[in-house]
Amino acid sequence: GLEDLLSPRPVLMHGLGDATVNDIAHYHAELIGYYQPSALVLLPGTSEFHIRDNKSAPELVAAIRKLVEFDESYGVARQYYIFTPIKTPIYPQDYAKIDETTRLLERWAMNRPQVSILDANPLLALGNAAPNPDFFSLDGINLNEHGYVRLSLLLQNRLAGRTAPP
Repeated sequence: GLEDLLSPRPVLMHGLGDATVNDIAHYHAELIGYYQPSALVLLPGTSEFHIRDNKSAPELVAAIRKLVEFDESYGVARQYYIFTPIKTPIYPQDYAKIDETTRLLERWAMNRPQVSILDANPLLALGNAAPNPDFFSLDGINLNEHGYVRLSLLLQNRLAGRTAPP
């Protein structure tokens, strides 16, 4: 439902499963360069800390910076909306790393008006700041429809006031 929520802005969705930020940078020409979007929304997944990669917070931030700087090297003016990693019920050991990643991303983006850091974790949390399982699928990793609606509303709120590209 992201297309409806962000209408009249055109939306091109490229869900990449367990791809990492480094994978996106590697396939930049096919995923970003070819389409020349006016905005890029990045939602790093748990694969940054698990499965194929075991990045530290500084390593993840460095990978995101590298992707943005590489994209900017083409001289295309673009807005970047970067979600911080999502705290999930199944990986409580990642919470400190995610908090550090959030702090580092916010510090890096502070003087970059083209970069917006979106932290959805407070919108997905219980009163004790732990992830609310009601926003996750049964696997405890992936967001369900209600979780994605919260992310979409956060993005929509950040986009409010911007004019839709032609």
